[in-house]
Amino acid sequence: MKKTMTFICFIIICLFVMTGCMGKTLPDMPSDAIEFNMGTFHDTEHDDALFGSIEYNGRTYIAYGTSNNKYKKSDIESCIGYIIQNANSSTVIDPTNTNRRIYTLSEDPEHNYLMDFDDSIKLMNQPTFYRAIDTEGKKIDTPTYIDSLGYEFWGDY
Repeated sequence: MKKTMTFICFIIICLFVMTGCMGKTLPDMPSDAIEFNMGTFHDTEHDDALFGSIEYNGRTYIAYGTSNNKYKKSDIESCIGYIIQNANSSTVIDPTNTNRRIYTLSEDPEHNYLMDFDDSIKLMNQPTFYRAIDTEGKKIDTPTYIDSLGYEFWGDY
């Protein structure tokens, strides 16, 4: 009987983990959320690559890295808006979808980084961290929970 109860508890814990019930809860989207349009940034100086880009406060951001799963809810400052789902941002075009959200980071008051996270995906979901292109070649503080994706543009090759 004890082995059966242990096994049942193990299964329940696994189900919670798989469904995201024990995951991080991120800040809610504000009522005045920014609608971000995905643009394109063409890197002609390094490897002639095209990056998806977003604009925020007069700055252009492109992908920099992903999470090493060491961030906490307190590392996320606030939700500032969502990416409009259209041909530039998704293979599924649904203009009513507001699940792909943009967040600012607590450790980054200059907003050199933004986090893109689809809060509708519960299993094995990783955020993408965008970095402002005006920080290229500059020594800036990168939060410890961000791992570079190794793009040549950022000098991480």
